[in-house]
Amino acid sequence: MEKISIVCLRFCLALLIWSGELTQIQAQILKKYNNENPMSKIKAKQVKSKQCEEWIQSNKATLRNDLRPIDMEGFLDYYLLDDGRFLLRNVFEKKNGILYYNFDEYQELERKFEKKKALIYKYGSPKDASFNSYLLIKVEDFTDILPQSAQLLEASFSLKPKSLDYSIKSLKLLSNAMKKTLDLMDADEFEEKYVFLITAYCGEVIRKQIDGEWIIKGNEEGMVYQVLVIEKGNPEYSYRPEIPLALILSGDAPRGSNLKIEVDAQLHKYGFLKGNEAHYGIK
Repeated sequence: MEKISIVCLRFCLALLIWSGELTQIQAQILKKYNNENPMSKIKAKQVKSKQCEEWIQSNKATLRNDLRPIDMEGFLDYYLLDDGRFLLRNVFEKKNGILYYNFDEYQELERKFEKKKALIYKYGSPKDASFNSYLLIKVEDFTDILPQSAQLLEASFSLKPKSLDYSIKSLKLLSNAMKKTLDLMDADEFEEKYVFLITAYCGEVIRKQIDGEWIIKGNEEGMVYQVLVIEKGNPEYSYRPEIPLALILSGDAPRGSNLKIEVDAQLHKYGFLKGNEAHYGIK
């Protein structure tokens, strides 16, 4: 298993003067951060049954189930088109198919998927975990990025220095930058690359709003299991800083939502979109 390697160095961030340029240490962290070279969105589309049959009957699509993973046997048929494109078709229905424009890209997607499955098999999928079990970061590494999440995100999304100031308002700016990147990048790849940085930033915004503190729990291997922000005076009140991004990437957040709206909802400010009260637990 390839574990995430983030440079773990202790230093006092208050001594750093942020000028828009990453320090050498910050640059190393960003360079070695999870999923340094994410895939762009894979070009694919649904193809109707009639078109699939035409390709197959004219021998433009060749059955290549030798390329099919064992666990897909009996579920999907794999076809290679003579122009290099790739078609997946349901074995049972024999109806519409999914056409991928680049077989090599699809294979890379499959490799990443198999790697994720192996990690899920190893760590399981506990309901109270903050992150999917294929997203790994050491407790000390997550702790290190908390105070510098703003600078690292500014560098990642090419934002102006000090534009991310841990205010509620700044979450809208971060959301806009996220959207531009998501237009070019697969959502799963985006999650792997940015989930820890964005969770850290959202958590710091929440912590400053409530004068709270972090609770970071690790598993037996020292990997982050759960992250919470709690109120110092009322530790029974906890906040889940990973939830805003998770809701947006999964599509479970209402249309038009953003990090600011989702964090506001956790803080019970109810700056949410009207008509979606149930999503935010409002009766």
